[in-house]
Amino acid sequence: MSDERPPTPARLPRELADGLQLRHAVPGDRDALGDLLAAVHAAPDGSPNAAVRRWQRDLFDKGHPTIGADDMFVVQDRHGELVSSFLMVPQTWSYAGVPLGVGLLELAATRPDHRGYGLSKIQLNALLEASTRRGDLIQGITDILSFRGDTGLLPAITQRAGRGGYLRDLPVATGGEPVAPRPATVDDIAFLMDTEARAMSRGLLACVRDEVHWRHELGGRSADSMVHSDILIIEMATGPVGYVVLGYGGTPSFPIPSWLPGLPCPEPAVSIARFELRPGVSWFEVVPSVLRQLTLPGQESPESYLLWLGREHPAYEVLGDLLVRRPPEIGWFLRVPDAPALLRAIAPVLEQRLIGTAAEAFTGEIRIDLYRYGIRLSFDNGILRAVERWPGHSRRASDASLPEQMFHQIVFGHATWDELARAFPDSRLQTTRGSVLLPLLFPVQSSDIWPLI
Repeated sequence: MSDERPPTPARLPRELADGLQLRHAVPGDRDALGDLLAAVHAAPDGSPNAAVRRWQRDLFDKGHPTIGADDMFVVQDRHGELVSSFLMVPQTWSYAGVPLGVGLLELAATRPDHRGYGLSKIQLNALLEASTRRGDLIQGITDILSFRGDTGLLPAITQRAGRGGYLRDLPVATGGEPVAPRPATVDDIAFLMDTEARAMSRGLLACVRDEVHWRHELGGRSADSMVHSDILIIEMATGPVGYVVLGYGGTPSFPIPSWLPGLPCPEPAVSIARFELRPGVSWFEVVPSVLRQLTLPGQESPESYLLWLGREHPAYEVLGDLLVRRPPEIGWFLRVPDAPALLRAIAPVLEQRLIGTAAEAFTGEIRIDLYRYGIRLSFDNGILRAVERWPGHSRRASDASLPEQMFHQIVFGHATWDELARAFPDSRLQTTRGSVLLPLLFPVQSSDIWPLI
């Protein structure tokens, strides 16, 4: 395990109602757990999802840099058969350069005849508790469909935003292609880490990968896994200048199953999850050249491309009007178990945001009422000295009041105060001090998280 956070103390097995037992997964669960996931995540015609099965089996066969036994839960019935499962992937995200522990929830499944008894909710709460004990300041999940707000998982930022176009519309190369893509190897890891740092600096939140994580990306998944990606190095005559990642967290390059949300793409298409260049390299020269040369395993050249690069990216600007597709976006649901602790962790970022503004060297308190509880931030000459719960919180005594869900969107840069106020009238900046400081402390900034899974 490359993750340096302390392991979670085991508190299982736990006996549940009707002879069910919640426990950690063990190596002997490999086949039964894979079959459970393949059946629950089957296609509409009922055929088992072999790609999900392979994803799970790779965790047993190939290992994972951060997932331990305490992160994989199963529920078995009195006969020892698995009826439900849930998984958490520990990782580190960067908030404007500040590393934060994150627990990402994945691979939830419950057999149809055991639904309605809260098995997923029981496992979810146990995983969230374990993640909080580990010291994670954020927990997240995507495509949440069945959990309510009492889990604390609230809509916060956009996930899987993209643009697309047709290869036939790209300008024709004259005088040969300026770059050549090739498969990445472990010898490229230092270059990948250095180049990825530029992509991370472009957004607010990003997933941090060390050398062990990159080795996992290059060889830790089977080619038929749902989360397999191909990583290509972009080379010029002078050497490597960038990289692209094909495939995206369960969105294969092609064929794209029609039942995947937001992806009506009937023709052969290639999906790009990451596209980054070194400083000093022209995006105008590289982007069309790379797209013209992409191929699909076992197939002819694709007809179109989908760039899953977030809401903003240099490639979008270069391609301009050629991007005729804009698939629907989905969101991250994030939980912050201790909001004051999160704000204390990102204090250097908040302090830096005040420099050069009307609030530079501010001394005083900012009081935020989240209706269920309050937070008080104490500044001294622009330094955030304390962040603590505000016991006597009230809307009238606050500098700002808003629901906790909206607070998540502010902290993670997803929306402005004006946008929230129009959509949610109970989000209010109530004093001049709040109206000046809070938009400065929490400006809008996009994020494009490529999570470790």
